Amino acid sequence: MHRNKQLGLLTIVLCVALISGSCKWFRGSSNKNTSINPPKLARWVPQYRSPLAQGLTGNELAESFYYSSIAVLSPSLVYVGGDMRNPKNKADRVGVVVKTTDGGQTWSETVLEQQGVAQISITGMAFANPEIGYAVGRAKDTSGIMFKTTDGGKTWSFSRLAGVNQTPLCIFMVDAETGWMGGSTSADPEDDEDENGPSDLLATTDGGKTWQSQIRLPMSVFDIEFPDKMAGWASGSKGAIYHTTNGGLAWDKQKSELEAGDAFTLPGSEGAKMFKISGISFPDAEHGYAAARANEEDTGRILGTSNGGASWAKQRIIADSGARDLFFLNANEGWILTEKGAYIYHTLDGNKTWLSEKKDLEFDPPLARLGAADAQHAWAVGGGVILVRQSD
Repeated sequence: MHRNKQLGLLTIVLCVALISGSCKWFRGSSNKNTSINPPKLARWVPQYRSPLAQGLTGNELAESFYYSSIAVLSPSLVYVGGDMRNPKNKADRVGVVVKTTDGGQTWSETVLEQQGVAQISITGMAFANPEIGYAVGRAKDTSGIMFKTTDGGKTWSFSRLAGVNQTPLCIFMVDAETGWMGGSTSADPEDDEDENGPSDLLATTDGGKTWQSQIRLPMSVFDIEFPDKMAGWASGSKGAIYHTTNGGLAWDKQKSELEAGDAFTLPGSEGAKMFKISGISFPDAEHGYAAARANEEDTGRILGTSNGGASWAKQRIIADSGARDLFFLNANEGWILTEKGAYIYHTLDGNKTWLSEKKDLEFDPPLARLGAADAQHAWAVGGGVILVRQSD
């Protein structure tokens, strides 16, 4: 009897130890397999705050510095783009690129500004290779701007996106010459912040010198993904996903099950919630995932496909927060970023189960994007901070 009590006490101690760490292990009820060894605990810790941010905390920090985009080229080489308050004029904003060449041990900061151009906001970034990269966004006096580097971020050239009558939000380059850009317009002429209007999916074949519309879409585009030069996806407002198999010559709409109706939408339906599919990730041409956040409710959805988007399924419903972004290393392992909350979510089994990895921060900043080279080199960026994933 005494030995049985000891065994019972030992079992309780072990259970408490397993659930008291910074990472909670959630398993779906439909998964009958159990793991003898749970995955290693992990958390996300601040790795970089601008030297100019000294003394700033909380909302003031998040509003002063906003990192909107990330390009992870290797475990050591990472670029992060965004904007911040102009050090010379706090009422103005300038673009900023932060770079590491040693996996985040040290970072260098470059300000992107242009004489005569005010209120620069960087909204998207893409690199064709370690030397050639692009940062797109908007300014006060124009609908679209672009900065380009050909020397690994040492210098950046500025250009206005002539004829682009929308706010650029995302860019994807498959090589130094070929890429795509998406953006937003307002469906309400009186609401400058509305992002539900129609937009052009733009393409370049000359390294960004010119951009031409490939298709006019009835939505705004928030993310673009091309696992190869031919197969690509664009996601955006109204729960929409579009797909090309010929390098963008033709685009077909895929059924996400979140679409808003073109005419009447049934109240209470998924379409009535006006989802924005703001993140999409395809580790290969067959397996893809999408993150959606609702306009009309504080809720999110994670979608998945294993057949290139011929069919999408809702794999996860987030009850109290929109899903902002996701990034998958392969068909099984990836991370999901929600609009609020104490955790970044990690899956090892294609989104069947989640690991809740704690954000080790004194405040809950708005986070925008994820990127990773592998499980040991993963970053999340957003308001005022760059977070790195750290295994305990």
